[in-house]
Amino acid sequence: MKMTFNIDAAPSFARRELAGVAACAYAADAFPDLGFHDDEARRLARVLDVERAGFTEQELRPLATRARLVDDVVRDFFRRHPDGLAIGLFSGPCTRFSRVDNGQLHWIEIDVPRVIAWKLRRAPRTPRYALAAASPGCDHWIDQLSEAHGWPTLILGLGLFSQLGPERISAFLTQASLRLATGVELLLDATPCLRLRPSTARGVRHVELHREGGGVETFPWLRVLDEDDYPEPLGARVRTTNGLARFLRKSQFPILRHLRRV
Repeated sequence: MKMTFNIDAAPSFARRELAGVAACAYAADAFPDLGFHDDEARRLARVLDVERAGFTEQELRPLATRARLVDDVVRDFFRRHPDGLAIGLFSGPCTRFSRVDNGQLHWIEIDVPRVIAWKLRRAPRTPRYALAAASPGCDHWIDQLSEAHGWPTLILGLGLFSQLGPERISAFLTQASLRLATGVELLLDATPCLRLRPSTARGVRHVELHREGGGVETFPWLRVLDEDDYPEPLGARVRTTNGLARFLRKSQFPILRHLRRV
């Protein structure tokens, strides 16, 4: 079942969230070469009064390109695990479920109470899609995953989640290391304030969190997947996008970090 929003009074979203809606909604018209279509985002843009004219093409194209790439990484996870579980952390007005739904996958959106209340009244009733309210610093939901032990799981911490700051991200990675089951995957944005990168010592690809001032935290139970781990041509697209992010440090292309609990 496709996810359809029918919104009459939405929360006040940040400009960068609305830009993401606009990028997905208008990509088919503005950037036909991307081959990106999102009818749900187009409906969402109408009810949120998000107009294409409110954003420049320089803003929208990177966001649409990024959304398409993340969609394909998520689809690759569900290619490997068709009936697996995805958990979206604080994704706001995101329509990714409707874009990647294969008719078998399961999806949980975790967001702040006001956003969940907005979605809960209007999201479709399907046993494969669920909503849960939590604060950004809450990690109690991780304990609930023990009930899904052995169920292939992908956690998406993109966009606003990556802007929570090093303290909360560090706490999340610590809890993920301690409490997630082996094999759970995480997809995160590595931003200037979240400089996640693999350790190069002895070829180990465990996660390190580099803080301003030179402090380094190591999370040995979280392995960074190599860009070569993706099938082609997806691997080439991830390498190109991450290469651009490294070259343009303040671009709208944060480095995509794919982790696995080992």
